[in-house]
Amino acid sequence: MEVSIMGADESHVGLKLFDENGFEHRITVRKDNGNIDIHEVNEYPHEPEDRTDEEQRIMSQVEERARYTAQQEFPEADILDPMWDPEHIDRGIEALVNYPLEQFHAEFRDFYEALDDPVAYLGESYDSVEDDSFTITKSYTLSPDDRIEVVDDVSISYRRTDGTAQRVGPFREPGEGVIVCGMPWLEFGDDYNFAEEFHDLIVTHLLAQIRDIYLHMGEEPPDEYKVQGIGKRDIHGDGIGET
Repeated sequence: MEVSIMGADESHVGLKLFDENGFEHRITVRKDNGNIDIHEVNEYPHEPEDRTDEEQRIMSQVEERARYTAQQEFPEADILDPMWDPEHIDRGIEALVNYPLEQFHAEFRDFYEALDDPVAYLGESYDSVEDDSFTITKSYTLSPDDRIEVVDDVSISYRRTDGTAQRVGPFREPGEGVIVCGMPWLEFGDDYNFAEEFHDLIVTHLLAQIRDIYLHMGEEPPDEYKVQGIGKRDIHGDGIGET
């Protein structure tokens, strides 16, 4: 996708992008929250409900690409949720790779246990929970030199059978210096070796998140992120939203 910065002021960034069909899009992105204030393109319907699925896919990908480019150009702005910024997640991967395994096994054991059996971990009645609604989250913070500083206890979000949303455990909001790992219920097999395999699983999960960010922008991921793993799309179905 061809992208260029057309201009910027204290509050907005203006961009011009050409999509996969060669159509020109003119987009204005807010610096303080990443909202799209203007998205002009002559070749697609103005209202989302009038677009085909393919047209809506392209419109969404163009907007994500615009946000990414604007954030790269103005790194001090608050355009992207950090967990939608590949460079931010790369910092989290580097920190995790360099984290002593003994500490990892101690700090991330609850994540493994909650992923394997969230119902038992919660102590809730299984009948009161929609079994496909679990998202198990583990967060950690980074130091300025990309070391893991604080590892939070596991958090579990789910829906009861009456549709009400529930969350158990601490949840740290995504932000600068915060890495959030969220996955669905996995049910590990009896032969799964936590000590030998779980660290690689979490690293691969973060690589897959970067993979899906590129795909969500309509871009081919770099080779190092072309992994088979649980990423944003696997949790949300369309790659939209936080993990």
